[in-house]
Amino acid sequence: MEIEEQQIESSNSKFKKFRKRIFHPISRYRNKNKDEQQASLLQEPNKKTDPPIRNEDYEATGFVIDPQNYLYHYWLGIISIAVAYNLLLIPARYAFDDMDKNLRIVWISLDYIFDAIYLIDIFLQSRTGHFSHGLFVRNHHVLSRKYFTSYQFYIRDLLSILPTDLLYLNRRFRFMSIIRSNRFLRIHRLYEFQELTESRTRFPNTFRVGILICLTLTLIHWNCCVYFLICQHLGFGSDEWVLPESAHNETVAMLYTYCFYWSTLLLSTIGDVPLPVKQSEYVFVLFDYFIGVLIFATIIGNLGTMISSQNLSRQQVSQKMDEIKRYMKFRSVNRKLERKVIKWLDYLYTNRQVLNEENVLNSDLSIELRKDLAIKVHLESLQQVKLFNDCEPNLLVELVTKLTPIFFGPGDYICRKGDIGKEMYIIKRGQLGVVSDDGKTTFVTLKEGAVFGEISILNIPGSKNGNRRTANVKSIGYSDLYTLRKEDLWLVLDNYPESLAKIIEKGKSILRKDNLLDETLTDSKRYIEQDQLLSVQNRIKKLVDLDKSLNDRITKFLETYVDSIRLFKQQLSKLEYSYGARKPSVSLSCNIPPSVSTLCLHDNLWRYINRDNILRHASAPFLTIDQ
Repeated sequence: MEIEEQQIESSNSKFKKFRKRIFHPISRYRNKNKDEQQASLLQEPNKKTDPPIRNEDYEATGFVIDPQNYLYHYWLGIISIAVAYNLLLIPARYAFDDMDKNLRIVWISLDYIFDAIYLIDIFLQSRTGHFSHGLFVRNHHVLSRKYFTSYQFYIRDLLSILPTDLLYLNRRFRFMSIIRSNRFLRIHRLYEFQELTESRTRFPNTFRVGILICLTLTLIHWNCCVYFLICQHLGFGSDEWVLPESAHNETVAMLYTYCFYWSTLLLSTIGDVPLPVKQSEYVFVLFDYFIGVLIFATIIGNLGTMISSQNLSRQQVSQKMDEIKRYMKFRSVNRKLERKVIKWLDYLYTNRQVLNEENVLNSDLSIELRKDLAIKVHLESLQQVKLFNDCEPNLLVELVTKLTPIFFGPGDYICRKGDIGKEMYIIKRGQLGVVSDDGKTTFVTLKEGAVFGEISILNIPGSKNGNRRTANVKSIGYSDLYTLRKEDLWLVLDNYPESLAKIIEKGKSILRKDNLLDETLTDSKRYIEQDQLLSVQNRIKKLVDLDKSLNDRITKFLETYVDSIRLFKQQLSKLEYSYGARKPSVSLSCNIPPSVSTLCLHDNLWRYINRDNILRHASAPFLTIDQ
């Protein structure tokens, strides 16, 4: 029995070894595949990352064209002309043989001129820079290598310039312009020119309408050529649908005009054309009707979008007017005031004042672009203020960004005598009148470029009028003004003390001329009023900054105090040791290197003993002591 059991165990062990030899490679292969899949999943996100930054890629090594430059835009216009020539003339020359035969030398010359433009375009595309990691790549070797290994070069640009004209050597294809249809592959440059022009033009809606008209005319032109080819294939005069027999004696211009007219009627589905007779004619007409419906829907949709975008501002004004009318009706406002409100909203629309300037300047522009745009729009107005003539340029730049537009209607008071002055005004457009208390007598008329209200926001000490308005100012018509608030002015002037002194001195000189200055008062009153002008957030920020500066000063004072006490104790100990009045009472058994001074031990011991005393006697909870 034992022998049989041993034989069974040996056979089982052999069977297990056999299974292990057979199935172990398979399991190992499965595990290997799982590891490879996991590794590929881990490496997959890395494939989407940008290539590493190399400094040599951004060095200028040769001629590189910037796609944001106008030179690149002009070149796109030239290559677009070449593409449009091929799109329009190749089908027309193939359909109308007489036009191709009569001017064959001209067409061949133009073909090769525009082929040369295609070749130049390949060179320029290989030298067109792009942005990588936010930097402009100027290395033409890198640009050329990327372009010549791209899908765009092999599938579109290279195929579009293949010399298919060599087929002219075959009598069957002698001067057949249709063999040059591979030039159509460069149509993406035409789309690029359209997008770039649309983004740069000041009349985008007009440009979109023009592009839509050109696209419609191009489709009608192609359909015209196809219709003439079908007529030639079926034979002139074979039925009522094709051209009559007399078409053989007509000129090319007359034939093209009739075919273009017929194509326009068919694609627009608005004209009466002869009914088709043959099956091929029915197929062509049905196809044209289908294309015509798509064209009609596209035109209507695009025109509707353009018209709605043009009238968007008017729709906004209309919605506001409707809301205000409902509000005035609900509150029982009289008709006189209602007509005044409606006239005001109409003025805003007709003079294009519905744009919110703050939203425009605070859009997706960068901070520097916002400053540049504000400087371009407002700097000329701000330079008209005499108080700011001799100020630093940076001060003017910061003040420019603080100007806000405001509008007034006829008869509106800008300020009244005795009001607290909270802002100064610059007249951008319109006229204002300095009037009497009853508003009937006009003393002075302020025109465009005039500035008023600047003295009341300076808080000049000794001003007899204080910060009160000294006159009544009323708008004669519709007026466009810019305002600078007192709070914004002082927030900026805090960083420019020299300019502040000059501005205050100029303000004092103006008050002295009118005998409105009391020289006995100091600047303390002005600083108090200046602090009262700050908002809660600015006050908190100012207190936090003051608290921080006090903490720093107290910390420095304590450090200086501790250092002076330590120095005093060291000098006192030296005097006691030198005169024998004191002997060392602490002996250390450890070996201290001779280079280490014993004064460090006294210093650390003094810090441990007196640290708690300093903290205990600290008068402020925010003091920080060096541990």
